[in-house]
Amino acid sequence: VEEIEKEKEETEEDFVDKYDFGEDWTETKEKNSGKGSKASIVVSGLTGTNNARSPRNANLMKRPTPSRAPAVTGVRQSSTTSTFGVPVSVGLGAKIRFTDRWSLGVGVNYSYLTRKFYGTYTEVDSEGNIDYSESADFRNNQHFIGIPVNAYFNIIANDRINFYTYAGGAVERCVADKYVMLGKDFTYSAKPKGVQWSVNVGLGVEFMLGKTVGIYLDPSLRYYFNCGQPSSIRTEQPLMLAFEAGLRFKI
Repeated sequence: VEEIEKEKEETEEDFVDKYDFGEDWTETKEKNSGKGSKASIVVSGLTGTNNARSPRNANLMKRPTPSRAPAVTGVRQSSTTSTFGVPVSVGLGAKIRFTDRWSLGVGVNYSYLTRKFYGTYTEVDSEGNIDYSESADFRNNQHFIGIPVNAYFNIIANDRINFYTYAGGAVERCVADKYVMLGKDFTYSAKPKGVQWSVNVGLGVEFMLGKTVGIYLDPSLRYYFNCGQPSSIRTEQPLMLAFEAGLRFKI
């Protein structure tokens, strides 16, 4: 009688907690459309999930796990998930028409991103010794200033409606990255480095309200590159759907 051995393969899953600085939220671009050079005021919001996809399902209020990284002063996330707010951006820009079909838009915008998570604030002295450490729920607020640039191509353009497609990119810098310990009078300000690069493509429609004023809606797909920025909805979910709306004033 032949004996057949069945070998069982053991699978081991390693779970390593991520520790992130920073928070999350949005982005906006300014665009102007129509004939001639214009200035526009833009108010936009980013739609989609407020919770980025996570490879693990975990409790947001999970107790912190000791970090293997060297201790530094700052806030580290202990939970494996964050709750993100909807990104909000406002801006001012100009659009210059080169031909009946082509135009270029450039502007300046401000974006506000937020998130909540469970983490630990650690204060370390110059010799690397931990002077103070406390775990709690945190709210992270991030403020960005950016310069968007877009190229526009008119598909349909007349005195009443303008239907167009556009593509471009933006560079943004985080000018403030603040952490508030919920339930306590404590705020920590981090010092973010570098800039955030992104690209976008979309379709837009503008309805003229008069000879000099138009209202527009620009849905788009935007992708945020990994640029070492504070943790946010952009770093957790870099490909996002955005809706931008605003007014355009012909000059």
